Amino acid sequence: MKRQMILIAAFALMLLSCEQRPTNVTIEDALPPIYPDYTGVTIPVDIAPLNYCADGAERMDVVVTGSKCGEIIANGKYADFDIDEWKELVSNNVGGELTFLTSVKREGRWIQYRPFAIHVSDDSLSDFGVVYRKLAPGYETFSHIGIYQRDIHTFDEYPIVESTAAPGECMNCHAFKGTDPSTFQLHFRGLHGATLIQKDGVRRWLDTKTDSTIANCMYPYWHPSGDYCAYSLNLVRQRFFTRGEDYIDVFDRASDAVILDVRSNEILLSDVLCTADFETFPVFSSDGRTIYYCTSKDYQEAEDYEKLRYNLCRVSFDPQTGKIGDDVDTLLNVSSVEKSISFPTPSHDGRFLLYTYSNHGVFPINNCDADLWLYNIATGETYPLDAVNSNESESYHSWSTNSRWIVFCSRRDDGLYSRLFIAHIDEDGKASKAFILPQRNPLEYYSRSHYAYNVPEFVLRKVEYSAQEAFQELFYDKREGVVPVHR
Repeated sequence: MKRQMILIAAFALMLLSCEQRPTNVTIEDALPPIYPDYTGVTIPVDIAPLNYCADGAERMDVVVTGSKCGEIIANGKYADFDIDEWKELVSNNVGGELTFLTSVKREGRWIQYRPFAIHVSDDSLSDFGVVYRKLAPGYETFSHIGIYQRDIHTFDEYPIVESTAAPGECMNCHAFKGTDPSTFQLHFRGLHGATLIQKDGVRRWLDTKTDSTIANCMYPYWHPSGDYCAYSLNLVRQRFFTRGEDYIDVFDRASDAVILDVRSNEILLSDVLCTADFETFPVFSSDGRTIYYCTSKDYQEAEDYEKLRYNLCRVSFDPQTGKIGDDVDTLLNVSSVEKSISFPTPSHDGRFLLYTYSNHGVFPINNCDADLWLYNIATGETYPLDAVNSNESESYHSWSTNSRWIVFCSRRDDGLYSRLFIAHIDEDGKASKAFILPQRNPLEYYSRSHYAYNVPEFVLRKVEYSAQEAFQELFYDKREGVVPVHR
């Protein structure tokens, strides 16, 4: 017993000796040069700790004080907060602020920077996490690609499906019914290409190309009932550049929009959504009675692809009959001012549409000019989310279950790789400064990662999915066909 107490005391002394608190501090009247930049952000009470680093730091000492109560300290090579202490501090300061006092040791000298604050929102983010695809930037062959889910309350990431289990197969376009992971779909492209529909653990594999449609189904969006899924049919082309800010542009050579009735495997075609012009990115309203989509006039010559500029439109939909309306309502005619809209995404409370606004085209993740804009469905007002946007591309966005948080892709971190950012949207549609998805050691994680993120989707619960069983079924090549029906 005595020996055990001696060992415990020795271990405690060792820990104490490792903790180097600031002494002989020099005060610097400037915000700390930290990565990631968390200064002035708004966070949910449920988020993982906002660990951060400082360039060239031998050691850091960070004291976080709650405006209502509590204090925690992180002392080490970087600010690595204890998860339990972080959760307690944040939960005790909902609606208040956390103030961060950062001291950095460089060349044996401590420098203390001006404190900064973050706001703890009253709006929680109780969703389990985010599902996203990660892939190495490349445009000719499939390298390592995976779809993963991240617990946003911790730093835990779990693979859903990875290309290492199916070499040569590309997987993309995962989509959930709202944020419910019990109903989702996933595309596979390659020799064994198919569309996977999974509802309540039951998997079905579809071949969605027909003699009456121009391509396989792409870019899905579920009806709130789970009975329908909206798709666009796209013939996609790429163009590469050796000069300028943009190094690649992706554009359609043709596109239509269709609705799949997942109960009958019928592809619902409409003269409104399948025209000589381009229709793409159809999505259902939160009540399931409206289809929003993007449309552009066709272009004549291949070199005129930059003239592709998409407007935001809507048409009615009857969930009882599957009937698509005949009258098109153009909500935003931005092609008239040489702008383009893509990825319209309704908030789950039915109040807003979040979309990407760019100079041309419909695949803005590669365009530096792409920003996020919000459309108020009730008033018709639309405006940029200035607090969220940057000088790099913003795109691929989705809403949390309570419609108070968005997650989106941005290249602002290094101009090359798209990363995930989260931002708060209040009840009036005002956005707060976005923050990057937290990591345990963010500088090490993001600097060593050679993968880009895209298509982030909030999910209420962890996705239950057997990759082993799914791949066995994928290679069996047993597919259900779909039947085109005009309504």
